[in-house]
Amino acid sequence: MKKTIVYALAAVASAGWADAGAWKVPSWSPVLSAPDAVKKFVDGVCPGHSQGMCVTSNAFYQSFHNQVVKMDWKGRFLKRVEAVPHGGDICYWKGRVYVGAWEPPAKKGAKGCTVIRVYDAETLEPVKERRMPEWQNAADGITCLDGVIILAMGMEDWNSPVGSRNYYGKFDAETLEPIGKPFVVDHGEQASCGAQNITTDGTYVYSCYYTSDEAARTPNFIVYDKDFKVVGKHLFGWTHGVDVVPGGGDGAVRFAWCTTFNNNWDVKSPVVPQVLVRFGELKDGKIADITKYIWFKKPMPR
Repeated sequence: MKKTIVYALAAVASAGWADAGAWKVPSWSPVLSAPDAVKKFVDGVCPGHSQGMCVTSNAFYQSFHNQVVKMDWKGRFLKRVEAVPHGGDICYWKGRVYVGAWEPPAKKGAKGCTVIRVYDAETLEPVKERRMPEWQNAADGITCLDGVIILAMGMEDWNSPVGSRNYYGKFDAETLEPIGKPFVVDHGEQASCGAQNITTDGTYVYSCYYTSDEAARTPNFIVYDKDFKVVGKHLFGWTHGVDVVPGGGDGAVRFAWCTTFNNNWDVKSPVVPQVLVRFGELKDGKIADITKYIWFKKPMPR
């Protein structure tokens, strides 16, 4: 008998909505960031593509290679803070945003450093950070579940171009103190990097990966329970950010997701990227786009 997993949208505790029922996105229409939202360069380095996204009922936050940007739901620029590259994913928890980052070696022979950076969600002023120079793998995906920060801490074999075994760490969201040691999760699919984006609805953890071969249509949207056991796998295009939003029904989970418009993978390129936010729904084991946007029928930008 085939087992069917139903993802029930929980209270969305991870996102911190004051009232999930008050969530309003007119017609679930796409949001394109204003040109000045990601225009600024830091030390001559372009922001590159979006690394992650988290949302609240009145704003959405983007983490780029070298900055964190706050915009409203009309795509208008609100605030920005510079950050040392390489910034990763971002999540929201109780008035703060958390970024998982990796600072590469400053010079040859030096060591890199995994970092969790915390900012005030209203002002984007830095609040605190935890530096982990003992951890050499790159950090990316991050979310908060039941007051615990979950950080993706790279592939088990970082020297390999593909793999399915990823390290994760848990940290107290208030103190940033580690909870236990990093542990390995094997999701069973070949990915070219560790978990790029993580989000949660308070019951399940949803994680996106870059597949090693898009043409192979390998599942890259993995669903875990709270014990990080795989309970679902889905095919989804490469994303540059994903976060659960209210609005699901009949066992559906809805989420906002983004790609970089005028996609810019080369941080030395003069092309200024913009962020396109769309909406998806996970229902009956399938992911569908629910954004009223004609471009979704075309190949996703790379």
